[in-house]
Amino acid sequence: MTRRARLGLLSVSLFLLALPLTVGKPGLPPTLKSDEPAYFLMAESIVHDGDLVVDTGDLERLFDEFPYRPVHNLILMTDDGWETVLFGKPYLYSLFAAPFAGLAGADGMLLFNMLLLVAMIWMGAAYLARWNPGGTAAVFAGGFFIASAGFSYVFWLHPEVFNMTAVAACLYLGLGPALDGARREEGGTGGRRRALVMAGLSGAALSLAVYNKPMIAALALAPLLALGLRRRWVAVAVWIAGAALSLGLATGVATALTGHATPYLGVERQGVVVCSPDVLPIDRTTAATAGEAGRAERPTGGAWSWIFRVPDVHLGRLGENLLYFLIGRHTGLFLYFPFSLLALALFLVHGWRRPRSPDRSQARDSVWRWSLLGSLAVVALFFLIFIPANWQGGGGFVGNRYFVNVYPAFLFLVTRIRPLWTLPATFTAAGVFLGTIVFTPFGADVPEPTLQAHVRNPPFREFPLELTLREVPGYVSVPLGSLQVAARKDAVLPRAGRLWVANGQPVELQILAPRPVDGPFHLLVKSDAPRNRIRLQMGDADETLELGSATVQGPEARVTLDPGGPSRFTHRGEPPEPVPVYTLTVTAEHGRSRLWTRNFPPPRCPGSGFAHYETLEDNFPVGAELVLLATGDALDRDVFGVDWKRVTVRDRVLAGQTFFARVELTNTSDAPWSPGAAAEVHLGYHWYAAAPGGDGGLVEYDGVRTDLPLPVAPGETVEVHQEIRAPEAPGRYQLVLDPVFEQVSWFSRRGVEPYRAEVTVVAPATEGSVLQPNEPGEPGAE
Repeated sequence: MTRRARLGLLSVSLFLLALPLTVGKPGLPPTLKSDEPAYFLMAESIVHDGDLVVDTGDLERLFDEFPYRPVHNLILMTDDGWETVLFGKPYLYSLFAAPFAGLAGADGMLLFNMLLLVAMIWMGAAYLARWNPGGTAAVFAGGFFIASAGFSYVFWLHPEVFNMTAVAACLYLGLGPALDGARREEGGTGGRRRALVMAGLSGAALSLAVYNKPMIAALALAPLLALGLRRRWVAVAVWIAGAALSLGLATGVATALTGHATPYLGVERQGVVVCSPDVLPIDRTTAATAGEAGRAERPTGGAWSWIFRVPDVHLGRLGENLLYFLIGRHTGLFLYFPFSLLALALFLVHGWRRPRSPDRSQARDSVWRWSLLGSLAVVALFFLIFIPANWQGGGGFVGNRYFVNVYPAFLFLVTRIRPLWTLPATFTAAGVFLGTIVFTPFGADVPEPTLQAHVRNPPFREFPLELTLREVPGYVSVPLGSLQVAARKDAVLPRAGRLWVANGQPVELQILAPRPVDGPFHLLVKSDAPRNRIRLQMGDADETLELGSATVQGPEARVTLDPGGPSRFTHRGEPPEPVPVYTLTVTAEHGRSRLWTRNFPPPRCPGSGFAHYETLEDNFPVGAELVLLATGDALDRDVFGVDWKRVTVRDRVLAGQTFFARVELTNTSDAPWSPGAAAEVHLGYHWYAAAPGGDGGLVEYDGVRTDLPLPVAPGETVEVHQEIRAPEAPGRYQLVLDPVFEQVSWFSRRGVEPYRAEVTVVAPATEGSVLQPNEPGEPGAE
């Protein structure tokens, strides 16, 4: 590289290295995330205690630096029934980061990560300078590592950047002797010795990543093949020896510190909540049981047995996951690592040669580069096949947290960077997709914050949502009859069978049906705004409502949308079955803020001093309220037919009392009472004041609804305990039991005779001791 290129790289490197020294941890979020607690505490424990045993001293250091919240998901392990508690994650990253943690705690570990990033940029620039001007090589290498989701992992106290650097060092050192040609090796003993040292260090570097993620071993094929094709068998042997020695040393140190070569074999593991620096999160006296101050959040697998099992490959789900792997909204390789696409394109244009090429060196290079690309495919398929619902990196991830470990290998596919306009084009794409990630590495402070908040911005919503994944933070899944609706938490709020949809943005609802819908979707749309323009798009259907205008009187309207078929299929269940997905996009121009109450689960750390709210009132900007009435011809079904077999209801109840009637009824219609959306058959009732010879005045028409055990086929009889609430005023009443086809009609309005009973309502003060509530299974029970 030229002096100018080196000066540019040095300037950027110093800028990057200064950044961690000025960014305090905690930042956003103000606590540790994912598996960070174990890695941070291991580094601290190595520095201060020289071991990997968990004690209160470790917890004190944890709360000294992260005092704001309880720490979740500290992974621990034991092999003696929790008499000895050890950290349950691989230690290598923490070991190398320990000196930096000793100097500056968590900020020191960020500095270590940034040093690794800078090292990768320099290695990448030096490698590319073999075929390109130094400035071009430096710009490409800087963009490759900074303008990617990999940059965000610099700010994680996690081994991803460590593994990336190990992969980059393996390929840079291992491919160097092969690319330099025979001339250097013939340049004397010094040159040959240098080539052998590089080969040994290459194998040792890769073994560090393999210790953390064994599947990364697939990348060994490229350097071994590059050396083997040039018949450098001594270098191949040295590479293998370096890898074996390094891996043996890593497992030996682990055995000395923990008694086990790896925390994934021969141990019991669990993730716990740390609530106090004074109490260990494991109760040593009770095997495998967490203590009161830190109950286990979840059991954690203690073995690598899943790696060695024969996977159950489902081609449909695998194909869908491959699509998500490349262009998924949260995980897509080309979205979160746009330089990988450029690297592939440049490789296909410049980096490969046909085996019959007269230049044997180029022909050999094409072979190992193809093998490197194949190795990347093997790593990707390993995750997609063996953990098909969790291949992206678990609950905590930006882009693909598992695949980022091998991302540097794409750079070594590149030779000539031509045409040059591809560089600014790729930087532009990186700005579009990654700008919010690079400039908010700790995460954005937004409503319902998650590490995936960036997908709320364009253009991410144009790409498919990964519906096969077990967990994508920031989404809510709402059952509506037999349908399931998935949407973003910040844009949709479920409220008792309705959906509040935020205004001012296109809100996407993914509707999953058990089978393809034959016909349209029927919706009820409401708005609190005096005037509102609401657009609904679903497949081929596109409707715009002008609520409050001259064309649509009133604050609500019914809409029928025929999408013309599913937008796509996803694979759910075990074994996976194709499930149709319908995408409904709702855009409301105006809205009104509505108050709602957020309910929180019980505190994980009772009595610890951390703030906890059982309920919290919040505002939601409601642009539209949606009720999914039914699909297909469900609203047109003639379900109005009932035979009252047996009804047992109390004749005296307390005023305002909730009681139950035992109802046995038969569906005498020709259509099943089946689960749908809002338009389902429920049991309801009306209250009338008793009058001689018939009904008196109406007291209550819309009584409490009771669900039926749907489906109820024609001719089928079911028994239900119907919930009823008595009027508040004492007196004599007529109770009318009446099924209702929600959003369509009461059965009595379609000529079906309801069930009537005389009920006396008495004041609690006069006869409360006589009319005690019964059990739910009895007539009249509360």
